Amino acid sequence: MTSAHSVEILEDPAAVLAVAGDLLAADPVASSVVASVTHHAVRLFTAGVPRPAHPMWWAVVRDADGAVVGVSMRTMPHPPHTVWVPAVPEDAARLLARTALDHVARTGEPPLTSANGSIPAVRAFTEETLRATGGTVGEGRPDRLWEATRIARPDPAPSGRARPATPDDLDLVTEWFAVFHKEADAQAGRAPDAEPLRIEGARRWIEEGNVWLWDVDGEAVHLTGVRPPSFGVVRIGPVYTPAEHRGRGYARALVAEVAQRVLDAGHRVCLYTDRDNPVSNRVYAAIGFEPVLDQVNLVVEPAFSAPATGPN
Repeated sequence: MTSAHSVEILEDPAAVLAVAGDLLAADPVASSVVASVTHHAVRLFTAGVPRPAHPMWWAVVRDADGAVVGVSMRTMPHPPHTVWVPAVPEDAARLLARTALDHVARTGEPPLTSANGSIPAVRAFTEETLRATGGTVGEGRPDRLWEATRIARPDPAPSGRARPATPDDLDLVTEWFAVFHKEADAQAGRAPDAEPLRIEGARRWIEEGNVWLWDVDGEAVHLTGVRPPSFGVVRIGPVYTPAEHRGRGYARALVAEVAQRVLDAGHRVCLYTDRDNPVSNRVYAAIGFEPVLDQVNLVVEPAFSAPATGPN
């Protein structure tokens, strides 16, 4: 099977930005996940943080003229190490799958069992994966990307105020990060990630000023995180309210506050929701967020270990 495209695997995030930065910057909201993860990896490696043991690579897709038309990545720290599939033509998505399968066979990293991103491209990527591995495919959480250009604050606002998290909040933020990820892991049917990584992550987020809390009479009742700007776009998340404090408007109030601060700083602001969750979708629409695009996560249950299969 041939393709007019080519795919190159890269393991250096700085090299990814060097060859594909212009593409990511051209549509920075749709590219916000790849861009923010890649910029974050560059900062970590520059700071001397050891390379993680989990799979961490990017795949640059070029057309017949050599122009970069998409950037894929496999950087998720926990199983199933989902592959991000960009909005590329179906033949390019199939070539991407064959290249990824060959890389997995050469390196011995965990098999390809999850892909997320542009719906047609993810389906083509997954079909090509199944052609090599056999098995069946199911659908995971369907995501929706939203962007806000103006913010409608809740009126009346709930009691309390927004404040940035401080080092004194480390234990609380660490706990809430862990619970948030545990709930996400449970919903996705995967085992929880390693706890020490979450502790270090919480500390770093606080130090970088990327965690906000809603405080009521000295008690934190809600957390909203933000990612540093990538090509002028800030992505909000995680957003977490403990069960005992839900239904009081804290998430809406703090997300609106944080989003307005992002806009006031001259950045664009976006976030993801589960598009099957009517509550969160209503909340963010009421704040002023509008849908940008829908994505799909497909999960493969392979019938057997995939053989080595190089790109054609």
